[in-house]
Amino acid sequence: MIPNDIVDFLGRASVAIASTRDEDHIPYLHFLSGWSVDDDRRSVTCLVPESFSAGLVERLVPDGRVAMVAEVIGPHETYQLKGRYVAHRPATDADRPVFESCRGRFVGAVHRHLGGRFTDDVLAARFRDPVLALRFRVDEIFVQTPGPAAGRRVFPPGA
Repeated sequence: MIPNDIVDFLGRASVAIASTRDEDHIPYLHFLSGWSVDDDRRSVTCLVPESFSAGLVERLVPDGRVAMVAEVIGPHETYQLKGRYVAHRPATDADRPVFESCRGRFVGAVHRHLGGRFTDDVLAARFRDPVLALRFRVDEIFVQTPGPAAGRRVFPPGA
């Protein structure tokens, strides 16, 4: 199961991307409009806007590998979650609270970090409405926060 401190972290994270690769191992980045730990605490659902959904599912079909990097803006607390594609579906109104929560954390974090340099509307526009919900099972988690622990595997236990 995903450790409690990572569940808490994902509830505080203010920005995230998913990474996939094609059959030639060329990487693709997909900015996320939201993320949440599933009830099984073994998987994460990522909300993907239309502008970053093209080819995403097709690239996952051959081997299913996906990585997600999430960060708390300001202290730069960052983790990478690696795993395997489980399923996808169209985003629905039921995903809206996750989207709104993640967008609100982003807007608040940028304001705290950069002051009033940007309006709420400008910052909120960074989070586009999701069209796709992608679920993946988390197999490994790594610290990516800058510093001496960067790259250290924290999950699964005993790693």
